[in-house]
Amino acid sequence: MELNPHKIYQDYTDRTIEKISAINELVLLIENSSKLSVRLESIKILEEIIKSGNNSLSIEEKIFNLFEDLLISDSNEKIRTAATHFISKFFGSQALSPLKWALQYDDSLISLEPIFNTLVKIVNNLKRTSNRESRSILLEQVNQIKEPEFKLCFEIILEKTGINILSDAEIADILLNFYSLIFLKKMFWRLKYSLDSCRITELDFIFKGLTKLPLALKHLTFLKRLTLRYNQITELPNWIGNLKNLEYLNLNVNNLNILSPSIGSIHTLKEVLLWKNELTSIPEEIGSLVNLETLNLRLNMLSELPYSIGNLSNLKELNLHDNKLTILPDSITNLASLEILNLSWNLIERLPDDLGYLSNLQVLDLERNELTRLPSSITRLNSLEILNLGDNKLEAIPTSINLLQNLRVLNLSRNEIQVLPKSLGDLKRLEEIYLGDNKFNEIPSFLTSLEEDGVRIYF
Repeated sequence: MELNPHKIYQDYTDRTIEKISAINELVLLIENSSKLSVRLESIKILEEIIKSGNNSLSIEEKIFNLFEDLLISDSNEKIRTAATHFISKFFGSQALSPLKWALQYDDSLISLEPIFNTLVKIVNNLKRTSNRESRSILLEQVNQIKEPEFKLCFEIILEKTGINILSDAEIADILLNFYSLIFLKKMFWRLKYSLDSCRITELDFIFKGLTKLPLALKHLTFLKRLTLRYNQITELPNWIGNLKNLEYLNLNVNNLNILSPSIGSIHTLKEVLLWKNELTSIPEEIGSLVNLETLNLRLNMLSELPYSIGNLSNLKELNLHDNKLTILPDSITNLASLEILNLSWNLIERLPDDLGYLSNLQVLDLERNELTRLPSSITRLNSLEILNLGDNKLEAIPTSINLLQNLRVLNLSRNEIQVLPKSLGDLKRLEEIYLGDNKFNEIPSFLTSLEEDGVRIYF
């Protein structure tokens, strides 16, 4: 009759069998039982007995060899996962080599994640310990890397800086990036990535069926470009703020309905693309992204913008096409670097009075809104080249529109305009003007002069 792990533990606690006998009997069950439940329970009880007191070196070696074998060769993924937790708990850095082997050769998604997480935990512990022994272990693990791209880049680092210059944290980062890349390549077929100095700097997860960000990304603090477009991601985790070197974040065509405030701590961000999601609001923390140059929020469900958006002093392009905006915060006029502003297909009824402060604005798209008037300051947009006012409720445009001397394209179609100011004829760089579907009393004669000058006029 097969031994019972609970009976073994009871006999051990009652002192009817010695510790070494209890351990040996549990080892037999783990190795030989045909019942998965018995093997898993035996591992749990063995853990309790090992924790209860000092063990001989021979017993420790025997147990390590057992769990090393289970980790790398047992056919059951639940046993391999249990072995992962056991070996890391009791053997620490000694478990690095078998765990690394398992990460490279295990194909079970169930056991791969705990294997990877345990490797990360051990490396981080060694980094925090930061003594001669921990440094030696970290260096040994890096030197054992056989993959050509990592091996080559490590050799280049050594040639440039020398081993003594590398800190423990830098060596640990190389290992964390190596383990992360192995794990991610196992999880995602044909993963696109780039390396620089043994650190992952670019990742592309296009069409990977993701519903959330892989936790492995949390450790890639040198990542500069992250593309997650065409997935089903619903939210960003708070740890996204750990990616302190991120410059480009692309989450186009997902199911984002909330944007974590921690995104505001990634001050390196230059381009954030959130096109076609389900966002109804943007956190105030977005205003902390002082290096941001491009922000694409088109095709969401935003009804308002945070006042802090006016803090984005380096923003050059803001795309809010097809949202539910009814009003803009006055702070938007602080975006002195803005060159392209797309507010088309919203419900905006009025524009800020100081819109003219956007002195670098070249493209202003306001098509399909609810505008009935324009602020007089709009004619101070001296850099403006394209002005799209189509499909609104405008009855007139400012007579000083001739001040927009760089204007090339003007769309006034589908409004309620009755009279065009003669000053339109003074726009020397005008190339195209769209006038269809208005309420003109008559066609102004100056349009003929514009047409003779080569301006294309569309009714």
